[in-house]
Amino acid sequence: MSGGRVGSRAWIALLGLSGSLSVIGMASIVPVLPALADAMRADFGAVQFVLSAYLLTLGLAQPLQGLLCDRYGRRPVMLAGFSTFATGGAAAALAPDLSWLIGARLVQALGASVGTVAARAMVRDTHEPEQAAVALSFITAVMGVAPIVSPIAGGLIVEGLGWRAIFWMHVGVALVLLAWMSRSMPETRPPSASSAAIMMPAGSIRALLRDRDFLGYTLIYGCANGVIYSFLTVGAAFFEAAFGIGPARFGLLWALLAVAYTSGAWIAGRNARHFGSRRVLWVGVVLTALGTAIFAVAALMRETSLAACLVALSILIAGNGMMSPLALAGAVSGHPGLAGLASGLSSSLAMMTTVAFSMATGALYRGTPGTIALLMGIGTLGVVLAAAVSRAPR
Repeated sequence: MSGGRVGSRAWIALLGLSGSLSVIGMASIVPVLPALADAMRADFGAVQFVLSAYLLTLGLAQPLQGLLCDRYGRRPVMLAGFSTFATGGAAAALAPDLSWLIGARLVQALGASVGTVAARAMVRDTHEPEQAAVALSFITAVMGVAPIVSPIAGGLIVEGLGWRAIFWMHVGVALVLLAWMSRSMPETRPPSASSAAIMMPAGSIRALLRDRDFLGYTLIYGCANGVIYSFLTVGAAFFEAAFGIGPARFGLLWALLAVAYTSGAWIAGRNARHFGSRRVLWVGVVLTALGTAIFAVAALMRETSLAACLVALSILIAGNGMMSPLALAGAVSGHPGLAGLASGLSSSLAMMTTVAFSMATGALYRGTPGTIALLMGIGTLGVVLAAAVSRAPR
């Protein structure tokens, strides 16, 4: 299978792009929402379900995808999932009304939910824990490009071709990845993979939830993303109120900040093999705490400094990029026979944690940065405690 050698750059790129499909399906839609509201003659609040229904299904479906990966193998479940995403994309492009569109988005999310789950499981199948952390760092660096490029592509497509073209783009991306996977993706599920995950899922889930390392690394990832979403949920509104920066300029700034995430993941991959994943992870923890502290100081100033906010966000986002792949690897390292379920369950729990921070920010924000700084501080404390509780990958 040409281009499919495990551990090769092509294989890393394929897994990174496969894991990015869920982000592409989410981030490319954000610029489309106003056009959808006009086209569907619906209020903006109703149109938001196109995004929120997708996110909710994405989080809830990941444990199921993990179970299926453990039972039937990574490759067939990945191929079925991406075919489902493409089908949902075509249905969304042809949607006659908002209800149809939301239903099609649920189908898309169900299909896309397998990408990250299967990619993490395949890395665990083929690497020892430390090497898995290195591979996931580079995969995460590839995935970090998606939230930068997708909103820009979505905005250009909707302006030039209309909102339906976004979903045809989804179909095209999925078909390209399906063709690549069909040709190059080997099956990696080991013969020792446990069938208990599908036969006795409740027992397997209980075993994972009783594992302090699984929970610790899962909470590192969830709380680290919670720190970012404590800002991102209201960031556009805050930047416009505090600095007069409109949504377009904020989008550009956020795209530039996302480069810090990709850089952090790349640095983690380059250094984890030399210094060990735990040391590099703690560097990420320290950077996150430092960035949060700088943001808190800026929030307490009489006039909030734009430069201080950007420095703070750059530091903590780079720290997040360093921590995230190492936490993802740690969560699945202790249960190689349940790698699919562990990957799906940890992703789902982390996403729910992130959603909780996002909802709290939306509910408590009153136009000042103090609330953002407080929730970022809570998330950082969670990261520190979870890192202290978890142990080195085994």
